[in-house]
This record gives sequence, structure tokens and C-alpha cells, in this order.
Amino acid sequence: MDDQVEKLKQIVGRCRVGMLGMYREDGIHFSPMSHVDIDDDGNLWFFATTETGKALSANNKNNIFITYAQEVNSTFLSISGKAYLNANREKMKELFNPYVKAWFPKGLEDPNLSLLVVHPLEVECWTSDEHKILTYDKILSPESEKKLSQHNGMHN
Repeated sequence: MDDQVEKLKQIVGRCRVGMLGMYREDGIHFSPMSHVDIDDDGNLWFFATTETGKALSANNKNNIFITYAQEVNSTFLSISGKAYLNANREKMKELFNPYVKAWFPKGLEDPNLSLLVVHPLEVECWTSDEHKILTYDKILSPESEKKLSQHNGMHN
């Protein structure tokens, strides 16, 4: 795992819920989402429904945005990337937890349950120190899209 991914995992790990945005016919819509994993490639994993996938492919070309904020530590994150659905039931079993069950009461038996995998292409971070000086850091840049092409086989 490279340093950029480790930094992403560290920051996102402190922010439980982010605002996930995607294009729809009438503009960009954001909704709160809680990630359930960040893998060693920096992909963020969320539970979603197959309806989310229809919205992604119909209007988005799989483009997605996520923002995270942790006010206590004055840390703010903006992620843009590509997303796809993953219907791997074994992976769902691995990641499912009581927090997810609150949002998906049918649990793993829900036929519309899916995993939404977000591959970050660009990550921007703003943090401040105890003197409240805000600093900016680009964790991942568009060159990370090269990694995305290596994962095209994961869309199952």
C-alpha cells in the first residue's frame, strides 16, 4: 500500500459519514453515505441498492463525488472518482454489520442490495493545526486513473 492510500485511509477512517453526490437529470444530488471499507488500492466501499447503479450508468457515466468533514479536527476532504456496483455476496457478508442493517433491514436477503465501489481519481484535503491555519493537500491526482484501468475486471 502506498503512502497516498495510507493517508486517505487515515483521514477517511475518522469521518464515518460522507455526502455522496452524483448527477441526475435535474442536477447534482447528494445523500449521506457511510463507507464500510477502504481497501489497499484506496477504493471506498458502501452498501447501496441496484437503483443506485441505474442512476450511475444512466446519468453519470459512473462519475461520483464524496465530501467528508470532521469539524473536531478541522479536516475536510473532497473526492472525485468513478463508481460501479459489485454484487459479490461473499464480500457483502464480509462487510455487513449492524449499522448497515439499520439502513437495509432485509439484510443480505435483500435482492436489491449491492456494494458501491468508488475508485478515487482525485482527492483534495484541507486541514488546520492548533493555530487554525488551513492547509491544502492533493492526496491523489488524475494520474491515479491509470490504476482504475487495472481494476476493470472487478465489475462483477
